Amino acid sequence: MAAALFVYFGNFGVVSWAGGSIIFHASHPTVRESIVNESRIIRVEHAWDRFAEIQELYYSVLYRGWGVPRGADWYHDANGSVFAVALGTEDRLMGAARLLPAPGDRSRQIRQVAVAADAHGAGLGRRLMWDLEALALDQGASELWLHSRSSAYGFYQRLGFIPEGDEFDSELTGIRHTTMRKPLQSS
Repeated sequence: MAAALFVYFGNFGVVSWAGGSIIFHASHPTVRESIVNESRIIRVEHAWDRFAEIQELYYSVLYRGWGVPRGADWYHDANGSVFAVALGTEDRLMGAARLLPAPGDRSRQIRQVAVAADAHGAGLGRRLMWDLEALALDQGASELWLHSRSSAYGFYQRLGFIPEGDEFDSELTGIRHTTMRKPLQSS
């Protein structure tokens, strides 16, 4: 696991260093609010002309800090996946989450929920999840499921996901995970 250093940065947030990158984590309400107010969520597919940016975000947020080589098999292609993407000012990619296709299956999987480090705590992850939940409902799903990292259990529980079964270690990162499920009800 990569070493990290965190330094308090006044009332506005924390600056961290991990894996050779310096990252600002917004904690001041005004900073978080401006990130949310200046962002929008769109849906895209693999053919999106900026898809390589999604893959770079996934790698930098979810894999690089745990020593996973760029060439490792961390992205599992699933044609028909739909991505909820958060775009900020000047259309900067700030987050992405993925709903996998499941023709004929009412249980749908969400994978690779990632928000840029400088936008953590601004509510973008929650908005990405809400968008994919709405899409899954529109497609007739009755349940969402995912494999959550141990550090994200609380995030998903606040969104209504319930842990299921035993924890397991990711073969790729070594991080503890658990399967979590959320029943869906159309309104």
